[in-house]
This record gives sequence, C-alpha cells and structure tokens, in this order.
Amino acid sequence: MSGELTPIPYVPEQHFTEVARWFELFNETMVPEALPQTGYIVPGIAAGFLYRTDSSVAWVESLIAFKEAPKDVRDRALDAIVVALCRDARKLGFKTVLGSTQLEAVVKRAQRLGWDYMGGGFHLIALQLDKLP
Repeated sequence: MSGELTPIPYVPEQHFTEVARWFELFNETMVPEALPQTGYIVPGIAAGFLYRTDSSVAWVESLIAFKEAPKDVRDRALDAIVVALCRDARKLGFKTVLGSTQLEAVVKRAQRLGWDYMGGGFHLIALQLDKLP
C-alpha cells in the first residue's frame, strides 16, 4: 500500500467499537466519554484525538493503531492524523500542542513532524472523581 492516507473525522457512533478493540489489544480499556470531540481516524488502521483545554494549550493524545496493520501503513496513517489534529488546533486558536509518551518511536515521529522534544520520561497518575468523599 503506497501513497497518502487521508484521515476522516472520528464519529463515536461509527468508530468507537473499532478504536476500543485496538486499545484492548494493548491491554488498555477505553470508554466513549474519555475521548474528546475532535479526533481523526483512518478506518482499519489508526486514530488520534485532540484534547482541548481552557488555555492556549491543547493535547494530542490517545493515538492508537491496529497493531496487525502493516507498520509502514500505521506510520503514514498516524503521521496524517497528527498533522490533521494540529491543523485543527491552530484553527481553534490554540498556540501550543503538547503530547506525552514513553515510547521512543512516538518521540521520533513528533520530531519528524516538527515538534520539539522537551525531555525525560513521565509518570501518569489518575483520580476517578467519583471516589472523592
């Protein structure tokens, strides 16, 4: 498969089941309400999302690819998705887009697409708000 892959807007009712299945292949669970309104998918290959904040910063996160798709196809699809998300972020008025990863391949992708590497690893922590007293 050669050429460019064109991401389409993510529509939860049409795409969530497929995306959730991809997360399960990495032993991760995804629920529909955890994914933001702005996302792109190359059906059968990959998806990614833009998490908007009430600041000048947005986050590109929840990048996921179907691990059984050929690596070169996954790479091209993820590149196209990240570019589409960044263009949307600019149109929405954001000044900076951030992302986080522990994967060297994601760092290399980001740098190839013009991102700056900010340093070191990270620790992800979470709190389910329904557990608050």
